[in-house]
Amino acid sequence: MISAGGGIEYLPSLSLEAYLRHVEVEHPELHRLLDLDKARSEGVLLRLVSVTNEFDTDDTGRGDSYRRAQRDAFARWKGIRELLRLATRTTSAGEKTVLDVLGGDGTVARAAALRPGSRAERLSVITGDISGKMVACALDYGLPAVRQSADCLLLRDASVDATLLAYGTHHIAVEDRPEAVREAVRVLKPGGRLVLHDFDGRSPMARFFAEVVHKHSTTGHDYAHFSRDELAALLEPLPVRTRIVDMYDPLVIEADSPRKARSRVCDYIGDMYGIQGFFAGQLGPDVSWQFVQELFDHTAYFSDLGRPPLGHPVRPIVRKTDSRWTAEVPRMALVAVAEKVV
Repeated sequence: MISAGGGIEYLPSLSLEAYLRHVEVEHPELHRLLDLDKARSEGVLLRLVSVTNEFDTDDTGRGDSYRRAQRDAFARWKGIRELLRLATRTTSAGEKTVLDVLGGDGTVARAAALRPGSRAERLSVITGDISGKMVACALDYGLPAVRQSADCLLLRDASVDATLLAYGTHHIAVEDRPEAVREAVRVLKPGGRLVLHDFDGRSPMARFFAEVVHKHSTTGHDYAHFSRDELAALLEPLPVRTRIVDMYDPLVIEADSPRKARSRVCDYIGDMYGIQGFFAGQLGPDVSWQFVQELFDHTAYFSDLGRPPLGHPVRPIVRKTDSRWTAEVPRMALVAVAEKVV
């Protein structure tokens, strides 16, 4: 597509050069980290814009509904906070730069910025995404953001302190995953960390994707989830020290009554995964909640792990917290933490 100002449309109605001028003024630190020759490569640009992405709009998949869910940047805060903790050294001083490779419209960046006093406040999060619409929305939030594919990052070598591949890593085609991981390591400074997050193919989340999202969303969900062995194999050839951990990563929604908390979490799941029609077909929010409780029951999965996380619910619950009610849907993620060897 051609932008209004001429040239290949890098973002909706915006050419690459117009984007670069904007970033140079509004986000000079990001502009400094960009590999401008690579960004201006016609082959890279044409490959990038040739992709029709399901996260652009609801017409192409579930972009609009996903962004509607992400207005609540804190629904996944427990997991986001832990990912950012794993990505950075506790003893490191000063502001650190994190590239969120699959950042969408900037949920991780917004959540980190809006938590004053937390360790995440010291992080500068750059939002990356392959969807031009997602990146445009992140820029509208005032965030530094760049449109790029996971297997062809537009940042310079050794330019960031951490890279995050999370919340959608299984969308990367299996044949593209080795290059995506190499790219994530390439842009790391020595001693920096790559954190790669997904849901184990045996987990309740993988079952949810296969049995509900694939069957009831517009575009389906025919993506292969990761395993421990695949994570280890992807990272083994690279100059990194790797450990693989299980991470509690729940959905947490607050409301002023138990019924509203249950209803809101079902709405959130419906929007985020493009299955609003499926929930609308249930016999009211109580039946939808019962379905969520059954599908996200982690009793067997925790037992298989042999080390269930202490203090976390094994099934979705609603509990009172101060004057509010909180719905919590448990999810367990598989996370590789790979530190680049100096």
